[in-house]
Amino acid sequence: MKNIVNLIKLQYNSLFALKRSLLILVLMGIFFATVQPFMIVFAGAMFLMVSCYSLVFYEERSKMNYLIYSLPVTTNEYILSKYIFGFINTLISILISVILASIVKILGYSSEVSSMPIYAISLSTLAIGLFFLSVVQPAALVLGSEKGRYVLVLLSVLPLTFSTSLVQYLPEINLTLNPTIIGILLTLVAITILLTSYFITCNIFSKKEISY
Repeated sequence: MKNIVNLIKLQYNSLFALKRSLLILVLMGIFFATVQPFMIVFAGAMFLMVSCYSLVFYEERSKMNYLIYSLPVTTNEYILSKYIFGFINTLISILISVILASIVKILGYSSEVSSMPIYAISLSTLAIGLFFLSVVQPAALVLGSEKGRYVLVLLSVLPLTFSTSLVQYLPEINLTLNPTIIGILLTLVAITILLTSYFITCNIFSKKEISY
């Protein structure tokens, strides 16, 4: 457990090194959300893109991956730390989107956002975070930022393009099931997806290390 905590701290040290890029992209997201209310989750999504794709690119360029390989940690610990790191960033991105939406609601300059339920914003950002965690991050770990540059760019931009549609159409879904049951089902689905992604990534990444 201590190794995982240290790895997460190491990743945040790398993320803070990108604070200028992080700030610029989040501010861009806030600007887009101000111009187009249905892009309210864009700021949180931009934070996820930096903390996932851009961080892997930075770690490879700074040779951080060589440092990690030299540490007394297992492959499973390294991959697990990446998933925990991504999950924490997903929670941060949800907080960013909710705070931004709350500010817009208080100011009352957008009727679209005022009528937009907070749960729709939270679930939309969570869905984007789940995609980054289960698809983009494993692809970045397995392919690397250099070899998989174009694939990673496509995968990173893909959830951003659907972010406005999620926020717009999610409140219109009429479900007859109890909200508690829906929450439990969604949680189980999310856990299943993440566990499947984690085990597949560990398996492929360990083979990648052996081949090197």
